[in-house]
Amino acid sequence: MSHDRVELESKFAMLERTVEALSGEMHDQGRLIQALTDHVKALSETVSRSKSGDDVEPHNTKPPHYGG
Repeated sequence: MSHDRVELESKFAMLERTVEALSGEMHDQGRLIQALTDHVKALSETVSRSKSGDDVEPHNTKPPHYGG
């Protein structure tokens, strides 16, 4: 029975390390998701401001290098 106990303890230790690693990954992904959410919000606000006509040139104007 001693062998079975050692084997169970070994498996338990391995599972603990796996859970800790997965927890760390989830934490990192949560931070990344938050950063991406903040970025999307900022981009959305920029697009909303652009749609209101602020600082946007019409697309049908000729570029300056075309001349008159």
